[in-house]
Amino acid sequence: MENQKKPHPDDAFDKEYIGNIWGWKFSWFGLALLTVLLAMILYRHFVLGLPVFEGADMGGIMQPIDSLR
Repeated sequence: MENQKKPHPDDAFDKEYIGNIWGWKFSWFGLALLTVLLAMILYRHFVLGLPVFEGADMGGIMQPIDSLR
């Protein structure tokens, strides 16, 4: 009985892996979403020639509006 270890009080999960609360389907969905967004960014960059890391010029579409009129 002397060689038995006492459980550590900070060991709340009993050495059992709790895991991902959302499950692997949600993780795979997130990976797919990130991959699709990356593909869209790369498509815009290589095909349309738009810069990736610079702000896009709106070409005068957005005009300041006086909201007090």
